[in-house]
Amino acid sequence: MSPEAPLRRRDGTVDPLPGTRAAFPLSDREGDVAVMRVLAAPRRDMARAGRLSRPLQPFADSLLIDVEVAGRIVLPGAWVRHDALARGTTLPPATVGAGDLRPPAVIVGTADAAQLHWGETVWPLDLGGVVAIPDVARAEPHPFSRLRRLTLVAAGRRADIALTLWQAPGFEIPWHDVRLLPRAARWFELAQVPAGMRYADAERAQGVGRARVRP
Repeated sequence: MSPEAPLRRRDGTVDPLPGTRAAFPLSDREGDVAVMRVLAAPRRDMARAGRLSRPLQPFADSLLIDVEVAGRIVLPGAWVRHDALARGTTLPPATVGAGDLRPPAVIVGTADAAQLHWGETVWPLDLGGVVAIPDVARAEPHPFSRLRRLTLVAAGRRADIALTLWQAPGFEIPWHDVRLLPRAARWFELAQVPAGMRYADAERAQGVGRARVRP
């Protein structure tokens, strides 16, 4: 992905370029940190002819990032609020390639007319009105506090989340990345997304995003 000129936001701030990185602590232990990397600022890097496609519009003022812990990508893609980056410690930038663009999926609509939105791709979910869609699957960028908890769980450190509510047996997860929901693969099966399909393949299959045919 080629960095473009920074885009000034309505509040006067500038969207960070792809590859911008920041470290944030996971605990009080020295060196226990995660590193977030900006993959895209949707209004600048994912717009076509100056407009975002409908699936991306809920994230117009957020950032698409990935998160690494101890050299391993634990969150390949997450939507975060714009101020999350400012809460970390700035690090030297890193290259972002087209293959790094892995937006998380969210579910929109009602059980009678549900869709799985995976970046710019849209997959109808034929639920027949009988399958409840969990609130945690709804679209919303993560605030910094939720990003830290999301990272801890994705890294297998659920016990480090020191809130009783989050460890209640009937409580699933407090975020909206369908890929990380328990048994989330079932949503992709219901949407008939081919098993093992990468996001770039999904773009090509639907002719959207980087695969969009230009006149």
